[in-house]
Amino acid sequence: MLKHMKRTTLILDPALHLELKRRAVNEGRTFTEVLERTLRAGLDAAGHPRRTRITLPSYDLGPYLVDPASRDTRPGAPSDEDDRA
Repeated sequence: MLKHMKRTTLILDPALHLELKRRAVNEGRTFTEVLERTLRAGLDAAGHPRRTRITLPSYDLGPYLVDPASRDTRPGAPSDEDDRA
C-alpha cells in the first residue's frame, strides 16, 4: 500500500503538532490520517475563496424634483410647442 504514497518530513510548530496529535487521539485515528485530512481541507478551502459581502453607502436625495414617470415634465427638454414654431 505504501508503494504509491510519498513520504516527506515536515517541521511543525510544537503547538500545532500537539493539537494534531490530540485530534488523532480524540477521533481514534492515526496522526497521518488527521494530518492528511487537514491538508486536504486546507487545499479545498484555498481553491474556493470566499467573496466578502460589501455594503455600499446609500443616500437620501430627497423628493423628486420632477415626476420620473412623466416624460413631458423634464426641464430643458424640447416641448411639442417648440417643434410647431
